Amino acid sequence: MRTWASVVFGILLAGLLVYVVISNNDLVVVTLPLVKWVTKLWAAMVASAVVGAGATMLLTTWPLVRLKLQSRRHSRRIAQLEQEVHGLRTLPIASDSASASSAQKG
Repeated sequence: MRTWASVVFGILLAGLLVYVVISNNDLVVVTLPLVKWVTKLWAAMVASAVVGAGATMLLTTWPLVRLKLQSRRHSRRIAQLEQEVHGLRTLPIASDSASASSAQKG
């Protein structure tokens, strides 16, 4: 179901892009701090959408990468602690002579 929704969304997005290209053919001047760029309106609109999507992906990906690295560290630490607990469970309990001598003291 999800793949069909993705395909339909992609087709609608492609149709929107074709509509934007057909209906916005005027020349515009895009002025950036060091550059003046004469281009068609649709190209400026598509470029700004691509730059915005890229910036959004970058800003949302960084915290996810940080959380993934932190999760990996925690998983390693949990594995170490589980191994330590297992080692402590397999240790022999005090020998009979040691437990007898402690019982006599009490």
